[in-house]
Amino acid sequence: MDGATLKKRLLNLQETFEEREDTLTELDRDIGDGDHGVNMVRGFKALKAALENVETVPDVLKTTGMTLMSKVGGASGPLYGFGFVKMAQVAEDEITDENLPKLLQAFSDAVAQRGKVELNEKTMYDVIEPARAAVEAGESVDISYLQQLADETYHMVATKGRAAYYKEESRGHTDPGAQSSVYILNALIGDD
Repeated sequence: MDGATLKKRLLNLQETFEEREDTLTELDRDIGDGDHGVNMVRGFKALKAALENVETVPDVLKTTGMTLMSKVGGASGPLYGFGFVKMAQVAEDEITDENLPKLLQAFSDAVAQRGKVELNEKTMYDVIEPARAAVEAGESVDISYLQQLADETYHMVATKGRAAYYKEESRGHTDPGAQSSVYILNALIGDD
């Protein structure tokens, strides 16, 4: 995937997030502050202007990261933003099957470090890290696989972020960050 293709996929996320804004907001209303959908739309809407004259894979990733950090509120902006900036630091001219694992490792490490999270804490990391491991193992990672990972957060008890305040009551809700990660990772990994 070259810079132009990556840019197109990331810009297409604006429509994806607009379509799913209500769902994400509803998920966040259940165990958060109810603004995740709005925040994701705001961030990806801002990308169009930010990426206008940006062409290379590293620059597209870095600009996306900086934009998300400044435009997406809550914890998601800094986490996704930092993840994209870290991917930019290891990116090459094209995203290939060979270098994709390195990019996803940078993304996963950034989210773990900035969010101080581990697996099974009901966060976006519960989609990002297993997806990274699956790609590294050469497994096929498509949107249905990513969705399955997000769905698994439904049964978890949140121990990080605002959802952690709900303790046991957080069980029975899909994590909004895990759900938004499905769409972002699909843009980075998916073949469609």
